[in-house]
Amino acid sequence: MNFTKPLNLAASAILLSTLAACSQTTATEAPSKNQLTAFGTTENMQGSQAAAIADDAWLLSSQSQGLQLIDAKGATHILKKGNFEALSVKSINNNNYLVASIDNETDQAVIFSLQKTPKWQLTEISRITPPKAKPEAVCLFANPTTQAVSAFVADARGLIRETLVFDIENKRSLNIELREFAGVSETSGCAVDDNSKTLYVSEGEVGIWQINADAESRADKKPLAMMAPFGTLAPEVGGLATTSDGSLWFTTSENNQLHRLESKTKRFNNWQFADELAIESAAIRFNSNQTDIVLYDDESGHYLKGQIDALPEQQNKAKTSAITYIHAQAQTDAVRAFGDAADDPAIWVNPNNAANSLILGTDKRRGLMVYDLTGKELQALETGRLNNVDVRQHSSIDNSTNTWITGSNRTYNSISVYTVDKQNKVQHLAELPTTLKEIYGMCMYSSNTGNYVFMNDKSGLFQQYKLTGNNEGVSAQLVREFSVPSQPEGCSADDTTAELFLGEEDEGIWFIGAEPNAGSEPVMLQTVNDILVDDIEGMEIYHAKDARYLVVSSQGDYTYVLYKIIDGSTPSLEFSGKFAISNNLEQTIDGVSETDGLTVTPASLPGYPEGVLIVQDGYNRMPQAPQNFKIIDWREVKKALK
Repeated sequence: MNFTKPLNLAASAILLSTLAACSQTTATEAPSKNQLTAFGTTENMQGSQAAAIADDAWLLSSQSQGLQLIDAKGATHILKKGNFEALSVKSINNNNYLVASIDNETDQAVIFSLQKTPKWQLTEISRITPPKAKPEAVCLFANPTTQAVSAFVADARGLIRETLVFDIENKRSLNIELREFAGVSETSGCAVDDNSKTLYVSEGEVGIWQINADAESRADKKPLAMMAPFGTLAPEVGGLATTSDGSLWFTTSENNQLHRLESKTKRFNNWQFADELAIESAAIRFNSNQTDIVLYDDESGHYLKGQIDALPEQQNKAKTSAITYIHAQAQTDAVRAFGDAADDPAIWVNPNNAANSLILGTDKRRGLMVYDLTGKELQALETGRLNNVDVRQHSSIDNSTNTWITGSNRTYNSISVYTVDKQNKVQHLAELPTTLKEIYGMCMYSSNTGNYVFMNDKSGLFQQYKLTGNNEGVSAQLVREFSVPSQPEGCSADDTTAELFLGEEDEGIWFIGAEPNAGSEPVMLQTVNDILVDDIEGMEIYHAKDARYLVVSSQGDYTYVLYKIIDGSTPSLEFSGKFAISNNLEQTIDGVSETDGLTVTPASLPGYPEGVLIVQDGYNRMPQAPQNFKIIDWREVKKALK
C-alpha cells in the first residue's frame, strides 16, 4: 500500500516506566497543519533507516534501491546501488561525513566517506566482517577524547564488535579491531550519543539498553526503556537515532509512536501517528521553530516526511577540562588470562647497559612477570598472588647486582624477595613471613641505616621491615608500625630525603618520615577532590633536574595527577598537572584506564632520554586482550606540567 496523500498527525500521552528510572512521558499536541507525506521512491523501496545531512538533504537506505540522497528540492540521487540496511552518519567537518550501513549481500558493515565537492560523492573506505555471523545493526561513535571514529557492529551471535574506522586528527581511514562484548539476542538498532559516550541498543521485543561507549570502560548494560513485564513500552522498537542535543529518538511500531528521551531532564515525549502505519525508524532534523522527521513505514514499504513541534534541549555549557591527553609509546605482552590480574610495575635499570634493563610487573593471580624495554615477556615466576612490587639498587645490598626486588604476596601474607643475577635473570630468593592479616600494598626504601620494606594491609596498618642478608639467605626484622584510618595500597619513599608518601584509597595522600625512628603519626597532605578522584592507587616520585614530582593514579576518573613536592620539615604538595593516556593510533596502542600501580624512573634509557612512566592498564584493547602495562616517555608526561 503506497501513501501518496497527506496523513494527519494526532497526539496522545502515555506513561512510560523503565527499570533505569521512572519518567513521566508527556504528550505533545500536534497542530493540524502537521502532516506526513510520501518521501522519495515509493515503489519497491524496502527501506530501513534515514539520516539528515547538510543542505536540507537526507540519506536513505534501501534493500532494493541501495543508498540514496534526497536533496532539498526532493530530487533522488542514487549514491550506491545494492541491498543496504541500517544507517549511521557522523559529521567530520562541513559537508564531509562518515556513513555506515550493512551490505546484506555480503553480510558486512560498510564504512563510506560522503563529501560534497561540489556534488555529493559516496566512497567506500572499509568493510567489517563479523566472524561467521550476520550483522544486525551498525552505528558510529565519534569519540571526543581520542579524536577517532569507531563503528559498533551488533551481530547474530548476540555480540557487539567495536572497530576503529577513522582518525579525525590525521584525516585517515582505519580498520582496527578495538574490542568485543556481549550485546542482546536480536538487535533491531543502535545509536551513540558522542558527548555522553553512551551506546544505545534496541532489542525489538524487549526494549532499549544503554552501554558505556568508551572502550576504556566496562561494557555493562543497563535497561533504559522496557516492555512488559519490566515496563510499559509497546512493541516493537526499531532503529534508534540521536541528535546533537543528546536526545535519543526511537519508534514503537505496534502503536505507531515516535519517542524522544531528553538527555538532561531524562523526560520522555511521544507523538502518535495514524493506525494504518507501521513505523520502524525515525530521522530527525531541528529547524528554527519545528523539527523535520523522516519515518520508515513498513506497511507502505517507503519513507514518509513530516514535522513535529520539538526544540533542541538546552545544554549546560561544558566545563573546560584541565586534563592533558598523552600517548604510550610501547606496551608489554599481556598477562596470562583475562580478569583483574596485572597490578603493579617496577623497573630495574641495568647499570652496565641500560638497554638490558628490566620491567617487572605483578600478576596477582600468579606471580612476577619480567619484560624487556620493548615489552616482550622474558620470565614468569609463579610464586603466588603478588600484588605490589618495588626495587632497590643500593651499594649496601650484598649480592652480585646490589639489587633486591620485593613484593607483597597475598597467597602467604609474606614478603617475596628476588634479585637479578649477572645473566640478567630474576631469581626468587625467599618468602619472609609478616604478622599482617591481609597483606596488600608495599614499597621499598634504602638509606645509610639499612634497606627497608613498607608493607600494608587492608585495615590501614603499615609495618616497616629491615632486610638483611645476601643471596644465601635473607631475613626481615619488624622495626616500626603506624596506621591510616582505612585501606591503603600505593606508597613511595624518597631515599635522598627520607620521606614516605602513601595513599589511603578513599581519602588522600599522607606523609611520614621513612626512617624507623620517625614516629607513628602520618600527616595528611592532600585529600581527594575534583582533581584527585578516589580510588588513590599507585604513586611514585620522579626526580627531575630541578624538582621532584609525585605521580599519582587517580583511578576514579582514569587519570593521573602530578604534584610538585615542596621541601619543608613537613613537605607539601603543589598541584602541577593532570593527564590521561589516550590511544596511540600510529603504534596501535590503546589508551589506559583504571590504573592500579605505576612506576617512574629518570634514568636515561634507549629511546627515553629522560626516563619513563610505566602504568598498569585495566582494559587492554586494540584488540581486546588480558591486562598489561603501558610504557610512556617522560617527555610526554612533561606536556601536562603547569
